[in-house]
Amino acid sequence: MPVNKGDVLIIPAPNDQNKTDSNKTTIHWQQRWNEREGDYYLLVAKNKSQGYCQVPFYIQAEWYNEQGFDSARSMRKLGNDSYELTIDSRHQYAGKPEARFVVWHDKERKPYADRFLQSSLLKQGTDLVKEVYGLLGLGWTPAAKLYEATGTLGQGLFGDALETF
Repeated sequence: MPVNKGDVLIIPAPNDQNKTDSNKTTIHWQQRWNEREGDYYLLVAKNKSQGYCQVPFYIQAEWYNEQGFDSARSMRKLGNDSYELTIDSRHQYAGKPEARFVVWHDKERKPYADRFLQSSLLKQGTDLVKEVYGLLGLGWTPAAKLYEATGTLGQGLFGDALETF
């Protein structure tokens, strides 16, 4: 079931267990003919509104900290290991109709959706990346997925835009 506007996600808290090099990835893109890049953490959130199904969730690295979470509107701390977040127009998404991933970042950043999957794939096939590919219904065969994720030579300029909820 896809994530929808108004759904409540349970996000892992920004602690040493969840902020590791294995789930941090650098996304590269072109914007206004300039090369850009930004660091993101890839997390697996749970959609409380839809039976706690798992949802791939990318968050801008600079925003994934206790101070940012505690001051964010429409977030509520749930103990020491998670936060509750309501999906609204601050969030973006991409994916198939039946499986989406969510991106929470400064929307002035304009990376195409496939950059997230490509960067994750190139993160050496960690268990988390394999899990995310499974959640999105993509399966896992590194050679095939590398070709599928990178697409054509024009990938720096063309791609599917992230959609805003």
